[in-house]
Amino acid sequence: MEHPAKTVYLMRGLPACGKSHRAKRLAGEQGVVFETDEYFYTQVGDDSSRYDYSDDLLPAARDWNLARFREAVVSDVSPIVVDRGNGLNLETREYAAFAVEHGYTVELAEPDSPWWQELRVLLKYQQYMKDELLDAWARKLADATRDDHRVPTATIRHWMANWRHDLSVDDILNSV
Repeated sequence: MEHPAKTVYLMRGLPACGKSHRAKRLAGEQGVVFETDEYFYTQVGDDSSRYDYSDDLLPAARDWNLARFREAVVSDVSPIVVDRGNGLNLETREYAAFAVEHGYTVELAEPDSPWWQELRVLLKYQQYMKDELLDAWARKLADATRDDHRVPTATIRHWMANWRHDLSVDDILNSV
C-alpha cells in the first residue's frame, strides 16, 4: 500500500467492526499502530493477554497513548495509525493538531468489513431508521466484544446516536 509521506490515519468506527484489522493493514511493515486499549493489556496487571480495563485508569491510558504517538511523530515515523473511535472530541483534536504541526498529512480511515459497510449506511440515515434495528446492531457489537473489551450495549448505542457520517479532519482541527 502506497502512503503519502508522513501520514497519520485516524481510525473511526464502532467496536467489533474491524478498526484494528484495517489499522494493521494501513500501518504495514513500516508504520505503527497506537491503540489506547493496549494500555490495559501491557501496563495493567501481570498477564499481557488479559484486558484489565478500569474506568479509573482511562485518563492514564489516554495520556500514555498520546505520549507514544507524540514520540513517533517527533521521530518522523510513517505511517502512524491511531486506532480508536476518533470522533469530534478534544482527544482526537490533540492527535490531529500535533500531527499537522509536525508536517504530517492527517486522514480519517474506517473499517472496510462488510458489516461496517452496512452499518455505516444505517448510521448515516439513522434519523429514518427504527430504533429496534440500531438497538439490534448495538447488541450484536456488544456481544462481539464480550470476551475482551466488554463494551456495553448502551455505550455502543450512545456512540451510534452521536455518529457523524460527514466528519472531516478540518471539523476535528477546528473544534473547540
